[in-house]
Amino acid sequence: MKKSATRNSRLRAACLIAGTLFSMGFIQHSPVVLADDDRPVIKVPRAGGRDLFQSCVLCHKYDGRGGPSEGGYGADLRVTSLTREQLIFIITYGRQPKGMPPFKDLLDSSKIETLADFILNDLRLKQ
Repeated sequence: MKKSATRNSRLRAACLIAGTLFSMGFIQHSPVVLADDDRPVIKVPRAGGRDLFQSCVLCHKYDGRGGPSEGGYGADLRVTSLTREQLIFIITYGRQPKGMPPFKDLLDSSKIETLADFILNDLRLKQ
């Protein structure tokens, strides 16, 4: 089999797999990016902020307004004055005296950063 035929069959197989993943909802945008050596690279997007926020809704409610909950009183994230770095720290290590648990063992650092960005860019009320 020729080298170009092998390369084309690999590309077709990668496109078929990517198309299947896309149709099943695992990939939300065009996943195939050709690298320098023409080998396909499949990129699977990580969970978005709204998906990650599902861990927070018990205390902070679906819209981020907070209020009474099992752990205490969830802060209103719509009006937070915390910086991105402060949010990352609090999500990572928690605020035990206020009932906020640490999420460092449940979420990796990139997911915590995505969650902090979601709070600041999507939940926080625009001024």
